[in-house]
Amino acid sequence: MKKIIVIRGPLGVGKTTISKLLAEKLQAEYLSVDEILHKSDLDGPDEISVENFLKANEIIFKLVNNSEKIFIIDGNFYYQEQIDDLKQKFTDQIIFFTIISPVEKCLERDTGREKSLGEASTRFIYEITTKITEGFEIDNSDLTAEETVEKIMKKI
Repeated sequence: MKKIIVIRGPLGVGKTTISKLLAEKLQAEYLSVDEILHKSDLDGPDEISVENFLKANEIIFKLVNNSEKIFIIDGNFYYQEQIDDLKQKFTDQIIFFTIISPVEKCLERDTGREKSLGEASTRFIYEITTKITEGFEIDNSDLTAEETVEKIMKKI
């Protein structure tokens, strides 16, 4: 089994729910790129730079590199450079899953959140994240989080 499982995709696609369920099922450590960015003051009110995402990758590398645990990493991963950097750091120890749903489904899920990011942010993040395909793609439009996790489990 790979040491690092990345769950990526647009805002509102269910990455966090899926990642936490998968982490529980695999008894793995859960890491959120958003939390790493926030705790390290690498996020801001505007679009986050690729440099800041690469700094977040360095933090991930330090947390994961010397551990024997499995890690589930949840994030949008809007930049190919960020993905390529992680692939270079972890070579054959990393596997990516891209979760996809139509933008309308992502908007519906975002509006149901306690802290909705709104239509403009959801559409923007959808546009930039769906330009990149990486790893195994899973359309969860008509799947529950548990069914999505089962599809991921079959690939790992």
